[in-house]
Amino acid sequence: MRTLTSAATTAVAGPVTLPGYFIEILFDTPQHWSSRETIVWGGNTWLTWDIKITGLGTDAAQSSARGSLQLGNTDYSVGSLVLNQGIVDRPISVWKFYGSSPGPTDPVAVFSGVGADFVLDPTQGQVTIGLQQAGGRSQFSPRRYITAEQGFSYLPASGTIINWNNEIFILEANRG
Repeated sequence: MRTLTSAATTAVAGPVTLPGYFIEILFDTPQHWSSRETIVWGGNTWLTWDIKITGLGTDAAQSSARGSLQLGNTDYSVGSLVLNQGIVDRPISVWKFYGSSPGPTDPVAVFSGVGADFVLDPTQGQVTIGLQQAGGRSQFSPRRYITAEQGFSYLPASGTIINWNNEIFILEANRG
């Protein structure tokens, strides 16, 4: 069980609680942005930035997490970084927190992956970056095969003949 700091406890006790986000993109010079005011956390200064995160979720069938990150680009600095240094396969991390001054353990990592693509919209002053998990995999339960060696002995023996609706099925051992 995780213990919240008093700042986080106060933040989540309100009638409406909106999360804050820390975004780290590892450009040649790592960029650290906060959806709240400028905050010092984890040894970095997270600069206040216009941030919107959408569609962040996990697709168990494809063993991946995806979403999109929209960053303000009214001064063209983010667009310049993306165009000059690229975003595809560039490491990106996202943390979620509550309140305006998170403690050392308050932010929770909600995404760790890479940039997949981007859309630069100069008329709206924003850059939208596609997020994609790198090197992840889903685990399903149970995580072991159910075999006779594991105590499951209800399977008919190999070579057993089953008659079903005027058809004959012969069970064979799995060769894979």
